[in-house]
Amino acid sequence: MLGSGVEFYLILVIFAIPGIALGFTVHEFCHAAVANGYGDPTPRRQGRLSLNPADQIDPFGLVMLLVIGFGFARPVMYNPAYVRRGYQRAWLSAAGPVSNLVMAALIGLVLRVLTAADPSLSTCIVPSFNLPVLGFVYWFLVEAFYVNVILCLFNLLPIPPLDGFGVADGLLGSRFPSLFRWLELHRNGLFIALILLILVVPGLLGGANPLYTGILDVFNTLWTHVVGGPPPAIYFPSVLYALIPGGQSLASALGTPCLAG
Repeated sequence: MLGSGVEFYLILVIFAIPGIALGFTVHEFCHAAVANGYGDPTPRRQGRLSLNPADQIDPFGLVMLLVIGFGFARPVMYNPAYVRRGYQRAWLSAAGPVSNLVMAALIGLVLRVLTAADPSLSTCIVPSFNLPVLGFVYWFLVEAFYVNVILCLFNLLPIPPLDGFGVADGLLGSRFPSLFRWLELHRNGLFIALILLILVVPGLLGGANPLYTGILDVFNTLWTHVVGGPPPAIYFPSVLYALIPGGQSLASALGTPCLAG
């Protein structure tokens, strides 16, 4: 039994926060490190060359993530005078998502060692407060693995202001300047449309969420090849668990959270 919806929601918040803090911090630090490597002093002046989560996490963005399933960190600013070439802008944008993919792989290797040492951990199929010590460690790592997969894939979508748009602009912007100017001009409307199209509309219509499906496929593939064995069911905090009768099923239908770095 999962217990009451409120209890399960609080359990998920506790297990997810360390992974969120890790994923956001590494993501933004890597953006800052690449800009700094190109000679841009802006990230250093703004205190962004830091692995302190307090320097990278936006408190409001974190609360939004845990409440409505959409959140964000503090974006790293850079000076285009130092990041002039297209490939530089592309790598600066890609650095965050790539770092999350690397983090997921490293966490997966730790999980591989942990589950090899104690195969019974695979029986801890639901995060709860009634777990042995290693069970707590296991679920903290599972959630961190999941968060980093989400951060990587969601931020690679080629829609402004996500990192995928920066990668595409850096590589293709000089070839299709009119297209990228139009996308930049309409960035707010496009981002809202993206959220509605892939996160809200499928759930309301009872269809599959394409973003969640893609993230789940990548999560399962990485788990199989890095951790080994069948992947666990994955959960993420949603107030739907706590506020709506049958909220767990509805939250699953609506899909995964959005994490913008």
